[in-house]
Amino acid sequence: MLGAGAAALTGAAVQPARADGLASTDRLGDGLVRRGGPAGAGLRRPVPRPGGGRLSTPDWVALAASLDGSLELPDTALYEQIRQLADPRFDQVRPPAIARVAHAADVAEVVRFARAARIAVVTRGGGHSYVGASTSAGGVVLDLRGIQDVRYDWGSGTATVGGGARLGDVYDRLGAAGRSIPSGSCGSVGISGITLGGGIGMAASAYGLTCDAVVEAEVVTADGSTRAVDAQRERDLFWALRGGGGGQFGVVTGWRMRTHRVTTTGTFVLNYPWGEAARVAAGWQARLATAPDETWSTCQFASDRNGRLSVRISGVVLEGDPDAEAAEIARAVGREPALAKLERRAHLDVLHDRAGEARRGTELAGSEIFRWALPEPAIAELLATVERRARARKPGVAKFKRLTGAAGRVPTDATAFPWRGAHTMLQWLVLPGSTDPAAVQDGYAWIESGHRVMSRWSAGRYVNYLEPSPAVLPRYYGSSFSRLRWIRATVDPQSLFRSPYAL
Repeated sequence: MLGAGAAALTGAAVQPARADGLASTDRLGDGLVRRGGPAGAGLRRPVPRPGGGRLSTPDWVALAASLDGSLELPDTALYEQIRQLADPRFDQVRPPAIARVAHAADVAEVVRFARAARIAVVTRGGGHSYVGASTSAGGVVLDLRGIQDVRYDWGSGTATVGGGARLGDVYDRLGAAGRSIPSGSCGSVGISGITLGGGIGMAASAYGLTCDAVVEAEVVTADGSTRAVDAQRERDLFWALRGGGGGQFGVVTGWRMRTHRVTTTGTFVLNYPWGEAARVAAGWQARLATAPDETWSTCQFASDRNGRLSVRISGVVLEGDPDAEAAEIARAVGREPALAKLERRAHLDVLHDRAGEARRGTELAGSEIFRWALPEPAIAELLATVERRARARKPGVAKFKRLTGAAGRVPTDATAFPWRGAHTMLQWLVLPGSTDPAAVQDGYAWIESGHRVMSRWSAGRYVNYLEPSPAVLPRYYGSSFSRLRWIRATVDPQSLFRSPYAL
């Protein structure tokens, strides 16, 4: 069961687990959920269940009375604050209600209420969806951030993580025990969002994707039941939750994940002049064929808002020095970098630096999946796309990320993540600096131009980098698309978890 025998991690201190070995959100044998909070918190007023027909106005008062968390409506004090996502582009979206849930039982209450009232449910973790899928003007938002406990079990080496925890908090609390999970670099992203879509990050080549670390999940499905799923129980749903995308199959309230040891990490940043860009792209790709698993790197080509072009390779060496890997990359490129910065530091310090300061801002993203190293004509097309952005004096980034190594050796059908064995993922990124619709449209137009020129070589896209074009959804799911649609239809036949981007 999730949380059994685990130690609570808060701040830098590792505290013992409860004597009964259960966290406050653990499932019990009778299928109920143990309630945390003050005495009497488990005695809740039942939510009235409407009969036939659609409710003209849901009984929000009844729902609020049934929760140990809180329900924020448009006239409550916290509503304006908590409805905001990471991107201010979506500030105009005003959900009819936001449920700040305290545990899995609250989630189940909201789901049952919404099902009876025939309104949609939208989940929100970190609120980082590039297309605003963490909010809705037509459905109740489940704010999971109150479910954020992180516990580490010294015996099994696994961690139990609340479905609403932020990635930075997971890193910090596990880091107190000298452990970590493979995941991304944005500290304020929700653990569930990144895991459900796959989770590509600096430990991927050594330990796989975030979803590969999952051994069990606790999920509330559209019928209001709370299920524990793993390789033996609810195998189809377990498969879908590992790489099939967020907000479609249920609400994950807890994860159990394998962890790995961390102490120090070597980092390197190599800068080259734009005139060497094609050589850098070819050399970096070639190095991936022999790079050891403990190394991971990205290769970025960018234009800033002044039209200046830049080339940068950055990466890490887990538990090692960066010198040898930086030298091998330079040898593959055939040129020494114009500027190099190499360090070896505490692993948590590296994570904090990569995460940067959490700020709200508009980010537009897109992606390509490349199964093999790109040939010279493809590299030329890619660089020309960035150069066109520079001539317009507008910001734009094309960043390759390594997919070879441990993440690529997972069997293709083991999880819903469809891009096993691929060589690289390319992220298109635009930071327009404002929410101005014209600037947003212009940024997406540039990303679309990148899709067109790379279409000959691109196998698909990465679901965690969704774009506002539901018509191309199959490109994110590849060979997993049909099975995922069948699973979604099975676990949510009434499309309770509704979104323009749902399968």
